[in-house]
Amino acid sequence: MPTENKPAEPLKIERSTVTKLVITGAPSLDPITVFLEDLSPKRGKITVSCYDKSWHAYWGGMWDGHTIAQFFCELSTCYVIGYFDQSLRSRQFSGDALANEAQRLVLKERRRFEFTSDEAREMFDAAEDLRESPSVDHLHAVHSELMTKLFGDEWWHMTCDATEPNPDYAYLERIILAVQQALRQDQPQQEAA
Repeated sequence: MPTENKPAEPLKIERSTVTKLVITGAPSLDPITVFLEDLSPKRGKITVSCYDKSWHAYWGGMWDGHTIAQFFCELSTCYVIGYFDQSLRSRQFSGDALANEAQRLVLKERRRFEFTSDEAREMFDAAEDLRESPSVDHLHAVHSELMTKLFGDEWWHMTCDATEPNPDYAYLERIILAVQQALRQDQPQQEAA
């Protein structure tokens, strides 16, 4: 913060060239906007936007001689997704999968649990309520007693297998593949220019 006795130094301004691409025609995707910026050898940034979401990445150690576009095309989608959103996973918790497993377990293990047929029916029907569980935290709050009866004291380990494909992951994967396809398609035009 400048003081009254010391004048502020002028701001430093750097200019760079940014390439903007708008990609249309990707199946089941809105137009995708891509900003590419080659900062210096081995350094580049990319911003990808589709509908109301944007993702950004910076690489400070790209391979020699590669532009950000060339580098991005060489990367696997799961690597790029990890860069764009570290918390996004290819699979997510599923109340449906958990309910199916709980019902399968009741049918298979009825004798081990020593359920009467009425108790087994009651547990089978109670397991149906698990379908509405949006998360493991919800299970702790609402269905902890049922889960303990079905899967034991450490029932939360069972939830690791109760998953389904994550549509947000698949959506971002489709976007990345479309961007890579467009960048590959654009490279021969760039080289010819």
